[in-house]
Amino acid sequence: MNYLKELPSKMAIAFRRFPLTLVWVLFGSIYMIGLIETDANLFRGFYAETLVLILGVSWLIGVQFFNEGFSNNLTVWVIRLLTLTGLILYYLSFPDYENSTSITFTRWFILFISGHVLIFFAPFTRQWSTLDYWNYLHRIIIAISRSALFSGIIYLGLSLALLAIENLFSINIRDEIYADLLVICLGIINTFIYLSDFPTTIHQTQQLNYSKALDVLIKYILIPIVLLYLLIVYAYSLKILITWELPEGWVSYLITILSITGFIIHIIIEPVREKHQDLVVNKFYPFFYLSLFPLFILLFVAIFTRLSEYNFTEKRYFLLVIALWILGISVYVLTSKKKRLSIIAISFFALCLLSISGPWNAFKVSINAQGKELSRLIERTKKTDLSKEEIDRFLNISRYLKDRNKLFLIDEELGFSTDYITSSYNSGSLILDSIYGENNYSKSINSNSNYFYFQNFRKTRVIDINGYEKFIDISLVDYPKSNYSLEVENEYIILKNSDKQLFKYNLTQDLKRKIKLYQQLNEAPAESFEYTIINEFGDFKLIINTMNGNIKNNEFTFNTIDGYILIKLH
Repeated sequence: MNYLKELPSKMAIAFRRFPLTLVWVLFGSIYMIGLIETDANLFRGFYAETLVLILGVSWLIGVQFFNEGFSNNLTVWVIRLLTLTGLILYYLSFPDYENSTSITFTRWFILFISGHVLIFFAPFTRQWSTLDYWNYLHRIIIAISRSALFSGIIYLGLSLALLAIENLFSINIRDEIYADLLVICLGIINTFIYLSDFPTTIHQTQQLNYSKALDVLIKYILIPIVLLYLLIVYAYSLKILITWELPEGWVSYLITILSITGFIIHIIIEPVREKHQDLVVNKFYPFFYLSLFPLFILLFVAIFTRLSEYNFTEKRYFLLVIALWILGISVYVLTSKKKRLSIIAISFFALCLLSISGPWNAFKVSINAQGKELSRLIERTKKTDLSKEEIDRFLNISRYLKDRNKLFLIDEELGFSTDYITSSYNSGSLILDSIYGENNYSKSINSNSNYFYFQNFRKTRVIDINGYEKFIDISLVDYPKSNYSLEVENEYIILKNSDKQLFKYNLTQDLKRKIKLYQQLNEAPAESFEYTIINEFGDFKLIINTMNGNIKNNEFTFNTIDGYILIKLH
């Protein structure tokens, strides 16, 4: 009860302490509410603004904690301005949504994680105390939990109240009101409560707030789970030695999770570890770290086995970086006399930033590696036919590069431009058709009765748009580039505008008829893959350029459909 009484004064203190952060949150929340009210698509047309506004919150909080270590106001404002400048420059670097790729969102996610990690060590970059650091982390966890609980209860309570008003009094409450309420609760209320929970005194704390409940959590839940993980991985290692086979790639994820969980437990128990009566807690260090070293052999063998077979991708790059980080932290903790455990968060923060910047970044290394792999396979096609395994590899790498808008890197090796390829899913198939001769590769696929495939190979075509208002490039696989999306439901393809269904057409029935008439779908006239649909919503024309999928028990499953839709709404 005292907490609720003190909350308004704490929020006022928080505003004075974090003015830039809370102004950012208020502006961002109002801006997003404005977008919601104007029926704008937050995650398409305004995705860059939305992502940067979300990203800025944690970074501005972390920078403020970092600034509190400086007494010079000029230094404080220079760091603030540099942070704002960095956020603005990052916003300007965003491509249009149509040109965004998985790289765009992966880089944002890494920066998002980095901003939160910054909060976990920012006040301790210039001075160190195990007791102060433990109490600081303790307050962070409490603040996060309390703000999430309070804002969640407020949102749920108000949403149920609005729902009751809507049903009891027959008052129409727009869906946008619920979205506005969510922004207010998550953006404004959650952040204010979170920041109001932080004490002004972070350093020189005198008392350790180590509760009995936390001790029970550590002794009877977390440490037994870590020991179970160790038992499983060591048993698997014994199996590897007996069978003398290479480890599965999945074991690297288990060892990574095990190591990070152990780091967290060590941070939690460190202030009380030496004097703790429980032997498991008392001897957790150095036993846990020593037990990791035999597993590092298994970890790196698993990682380098995958790299030798398939080369780098972003996932394998990040896994290798994290593995090296875990090894480095283990060596540091065992050999350092100071054992500043904040180095765990500091080093992870640095690795996050380094892994997405510079010529060594994950995306550049991975794209170059996969490009070289594909070039090697292209060179093999000039000497011999590819094996089934090599064809699968060719298809996967082509899709990988197309997803990242980097397929042009192999144009010189191919001797022709790949600009005509619009879909990532069938990019490898189209390249192989171009290498082996038109339809030759596709015929080999279509000869399998469990697979169907169509590709319009005409390089130029004239599409009559007379009588229609909109011309939309649409795909079943790729991210929608507008509010219009294509979906499949049983035998039907469905066109939607946001959540509104515009038409539903039985495409499977037409394909069954074509397969009876032609040996392969590619032998059917391209014009027969143009469909006109007229209903109460409008006139539509679906033009399919590429389509493939599987047939099982006379049922069709679509993997990809690419083409155009012409629309005239009534």
